[in-house]
Amino acid sequence: MALKTETNTRAMERRIRRAFRDKYPRGRAEAHFEHGQWWMMAGGATWSVVDATGPGSVDGFDFERID
Repeated sequence: MALKTETNTRAMERRIRRAFRDKYPRGRAEAHFEHGQWWMMAGGATWSVVDATGPGSVDGFDFERID
C-alpha cells in the first residue's frame, strides 16, 4: 500500500493543498508531484510533503521546509 504522499491523484492533491493552507495560511501555494512525492511551493520557499501523525500534523500530513 502506497503512502498518501506517494499517491498522485487530484483528490490527494486537494487534501494536501487544504492541509497546507490550514497549517500555513498565506497567499497562493502550488502543489507539484515529482520524484514520487508531493511538494508545496509558496512565497519562494519549498516544502516536502510527508505523512505524519501527532502534534503539528494536519489531516495526516506535515511539511518539511527544504530551503
